[in-house]
Amino acid sequence: MPVSPESHRLITRQTLWLGTVTAVEVLGAVAHVFVAARLLGLEGYGALAIIVATTTLIHGLIAIPGGDTLTTFATRSITEGRHQEAAAILRFSLAVSFGLSLVAYGAIALLTLTASGILKIDESHAGAVMLYGLVGIFLATRTETLAVLRLADRLRANLACSVADNATRLAVLGVAWFAGGDLLTVVSATVAGAAVGSVGMLVVAGIFARRAGLSEVFRSLSVRVPRDVVAFHAGTYGRTTIGVVTENVDTILVAQIAGTADVGLYRAARQIIDMTRRPFHLIRTSAQPVLSRQWFTGDGAALRGTLVRFATYSVLIAIVGFSVLAIFREPIAVLVLGPDFVDVAPLLLILIPGAFVASTSIFSGLPLATGRILPLIVSMLAGLVVTVLGIAWLVPLYLSTGAAWAKTTSSIVAVVVLVPFVVEIWRRSHRI
Repeated sequence: MPVSPESHRLITRQTLWLGTVTAVEVLGAVAHVFVAARLLGLEGYGALAIIVATTTLIHGLIAIPGGDTLTTFATRSITEGRHQEAAAILRFSLAVSFGLSLVAYGAIALLTLTASGILKIDESHAGAVMLYGLVGIFLATRTETLAVLRLADRLRANLACSVADNATRLAVLGVAWFAGGDLLTVVSATVAGAAVGSVGMLVVAGIFARRAGLSEVFRSLSVRVPRDVVAFHAGTYGRTTIGVVTENVDTILVAQIAGTADVGLYRAARQIIDMTRRPFHLIRTSAQPVLSRQWFTGDGAALRGTLVRFATYSVLIAIVGFSVLAIFREPIAVLVLGPDFVDVAPLLLILIPGAFVASTSIFSGLPLATGRILPLIVSMLAGLVVTVLGIAWLVPLYLSTGAAWAKTTSSIVAVVVLVPFVVEIWRRSHRI
């Protein structure tokens, strides 16, 4: 299963750049959690977790990120020489993402003013909710601009924007650390960083659009795209909606059943696990444009070689990374979060198996790369059902520990459900 040297160099180069970005973002996230956990304490951190989960969920239910649509179908259009169509796909994706993010913010404002009690949000935190809701607007076009930089092979610009984002956030947190900040200050840091990073990404995406094959993007306002692009984008809405619900409904459900302290413990454990999984996400992100190109040009052998090679990398990295986390889970939890969060360590041990399975399944990006959205929707829906049922059953009995078991089980189920779809695509790759 040969992989062309050019494809291998492209994936490796983009993985290295995205890896550097991920390192910056992980270090920034660790510093953010380090300061926020100590400023807010266990109860305050739980309140922040509920705010983040609620606003993120509402944005996810309404907005539609277009990065995958752009990566898959702009690649196809550029490969086939239809540059005006590729530019229209970019305009379509940006317009839909930004427009719906404004609608989502309106929904957040309405719910905050009328149903904060149902959402378990204290009335004194209404201002923090409204402020944090702006993050969704600033991040609305982030996946599209990243897709442009990936197509242009200019991810170093993404690194510069990420550094600016995290530097801004940490600067605000630094002031809070010495001045005695509160929940509103911590939220302000996130909003400021998102604003700086996203504006920067829009600027550099415009600069490198021509190199990405999207030189026609500024010559028209048309957002008319082929029907299969619209269908895929609509399917993306289903996938991202289920994904956002899966990633956030657990926190909201735990808040309904258990106390704020248990929410803080569970969400803190989730954040450490999520930071650990970031390198594996970037491997899938780097491989997707190449997999799309190999699929649409009929190079099935190269596609299979790409999958095998980078799946091997993922497994080796996961074995080392998650072993270190399992062995040193307690000192890591105390170092990152503080002594009040020592009970996070047992939750990490429960969450690691699910994170390992999900992280090493690089093949989960194959349906997207080949223009198939339904397999991912089925997979994520299965994981969501297991999450909800698991939390409803286990959290009343075991609190945050039950939530951790529900989460790790849902991660494994989602991957298992996806396997038959991937096997079918693998078989078809022999015939393209």
